Amino acid sequence: MRRLATILGISAMLAAVTVGTAEASPTKFALAVVHGGGTGATVGSLTGAMSWSSSLKTVTLSNVRLYVKAGECVHFEIAGRQGSTVVTDYLSYPPQGGQYCPDSDFTWPFGTISLTADRAGGVEHVNFDMYDYWHDIHGWINCDRRDATCYGTNH
Repeated sequence: MRRLATILGISAMLAAVTVGTAEASPTKFALAVVHGGGTGATVGSLTGAMSWSSSLKTVTLSNVRLYVKAGECVHFEIAGRQGSTVVTDYLSYPPQGGQYCPDSDFTWPFGTISLTADRAGGVEHVNFDMYDYWHDIHGWINCDRRDATCYGTNH
């Protein structure tokens, strides 16, 4: 009996840990493009909070803020994906392509952005990309719904 109780206790603990890990979706994102391979001045950054719907059909990005340093030029893209297939509207800024180049340091509050999947299965992960065209720098992060945090280059 004691051995059975120990086995059941360990099984319950492993199940709780496994369930907790599977549901640990990222709650925030932060992408920065930085000179010098990540050691220099920040060109631009994109930050915000994330919430994943229980149906996994929609990911809501809130308090989204874009920062761009004076004299720099950036372009960013956000897409919700299932595997390598884009399943949400593809957000690009500036929307018609090109670059955003402020004359002084600028922070733009985008507010809330919803990414809703156009097929069953929902959004598995969200890709964020930012480009500094003048200096040929690309930073990216990937936020997978099965991970607790986003990962990427960030420079």
